Amino acid sequence: MEQSIAIKYYSRNEIRKAILKYCNEREIAVKFGSFFGKRPMVIEYISDMNSIIKKKPTSFHCSEERWLNPMLLEDKNLSEGDRDNNRIGWDLILDLDGVDFEYAKIVGNLIIEYLSNLGVKNVSTKFSGNKGFHIGIPFEAFSKEIIGIGETRKLFPEIPRKIAIFLMEELKEKISSEILKYSGSIDSIAKKYGFSVDELKNDDIKSNNLNYLKLIEIDTILINSRHLFRMPFSLNEKSGLVSIPIQNSNIISFDKNLAKPENINPENFIEYEFLRYNPDFGKDADILLIKAYEKVSDEFLEKINEKIERQKIGEERGMIFDGKTIPKSFEIHGKINEKDFPKSIKYLLKANLNDGRKRALFVLLTFLYSVNYSPEIIEIMIFEWNTNLKTPLRENIVLGQLNWFKHSQKKISPPNFSNEEYYKSIGIPKDILNEDINKFKPIKIKNPLHYVYVLQ
Repeated sequence: MEQSIAIKYYSRNEIRKAILKYCNEREIAVKFGSFFGKRPMVIEYISDMNSIIKKKPTSFHCSEERWLNPMLLEDKNLSEGDRDNNRIGWDLILDLDGVDFEYAKIVGNLIIEYLSNLGVKNVSTKFSGNKGFHIGIPFEAFSKEIIGIGETRKLFPEIPRKIAIFLMEELKEKISSEILKYSGSIDSIAKKYGFSVDELKNDDIKSNNLNYLKLIEIDTILINSRHLFRMPFSLNEKSGLVSIPIQNSNIISFDKNLAKPENINPENFIEYEFLRYNPDFGKDADILLIKAYEKVSDEFLEKINEKIERQKIGEERGMIFDGKTIPKSFEIHGKINEKDFPKSIKYLLKANLNDGRKRALFVLLTFLYSVNYSPEIIEIMIFEWNTNLKTPLRENIVLGQLNWFKHSQKKISPPNFSNEEYYKSIGIPKDILNEDINKFKPIKIKNPLHYVYVLQ
C-alpha cells in the first residue's frame, strides 16, 4: 500500500471519528508500515487521534479485552489476578482467514446461520481488509456471571477459545461439504493450493473427509491475553482496503471493491455497526457460552494451551514446525549456488517486470548479500537483471541502492513470503511461492533465507 493512500484516507475527519468510537476501554496499537508503535497506548479524544495521524500511521488495532485502565498493562510485574481485576470485559471476535477468500465467506456464513438458529442475535460482521472476516459478539450479550462457570469477565481467553473450537467441531461436516461443493474434489484443492492429498484428508468427517482446517485459519483458537484485532475503518497494509462492517446476510456476496478507501463513508454503516449491542435481545449469547463450556473439555483445551505454549517458545527460540527448528538467528555459511536459490528468487532474476521493479531490486539485494555474494558479483547480476527489464530502472537508482548495501554495516533479511507487496503483487505466480513455502514439508518456509538455510 502506498503511504499516500493512508495519508489521504486518515486526513478525513469522519474517518478519525469513526475509529475513535471504538477506542473506549481498549488498549490501542498503531502500526506504521511494517512496525507497531509503543504498547500499551490509549486514544481518548479527537486531539489524540489528530496527533497520531501527523505521524503517518498505516493501520489501527485494538484489544478484544476491555480494561478499566489499559495503561496499567505497561507494568511488567502486573500479576494475573491484578490483570483480571483490571479487565472489565471482552468481546468475542471470531477471526477467519484462509487460502481462499471464498472459503472464508463459506465458513463465516455457516457460523452466522448457526448462531441465528441458536437464538444469538447480537452478532455482527466485519471484513478484515484483506482475505477474511471478523464475526463479533459484544460482551454485553453475555451475563456478568454464569452459575457453575464463573464471572464472565475473568474467562478470557479460555471461553473464546472454547467457543471457536466448539463451532469448528459443530460445523465441520457442513463446512467441508460446502467447500467441496464450491471447489470440487480434494485432489483439485490440493493441486491448486500446494498441499498433498493426505494433508487434506480427515477420517473424523463422515460425509466427506476434507480437513478444512488446513484451508481456513481460526485465529481465535490461539488467542492470548492482550490479543489485538484490526479496528473498523482501519486500512489494511497488504491490500490497501478498509476493514469495514458488513451486513451478516451479505457475507457471501461481499465485493472487496466496496472496501476501497475512496468508497468509504462511515455514515453508511450505522445500521450494522460492528459489535453493537441491542438490549432488546437480552443476554442472548449465554447459550453459546454454556454449550461451548460443556462440550469442549478442559483436557482438550489444555492440549490447545500446550500448542500455544510451544508457539511461544518457538517465537523466543526460533520457528518450530512439527518438532523441527529453524533458529531465529542464524547465518548462511559460504556462497549459495544459484541453482539452490528459491524459485521465487530465480523468477525475479529472469522476469521482465513492469510493476514493482524497486521492490524486486530490494528483495534481490537483501537476498544476495545475505547469501554472501561479493559486491562485485552482485553489481554484475543486478545490472544484467536491470538491462533485461522492458523498462529498466534509471542507472542512478540502481547505483544508489548498490552503494547503500555495499557500505551497510549489517546484512538485511529479505521480506517474508507472506509480504504480498514484495512477492505476489509484483507478479510472482502463486504456484511458485507455494512451491517455495512447502518445499521442505513438514517445515513451512517463511523466508527465502530459511529456504537456503535448510539446504546447508
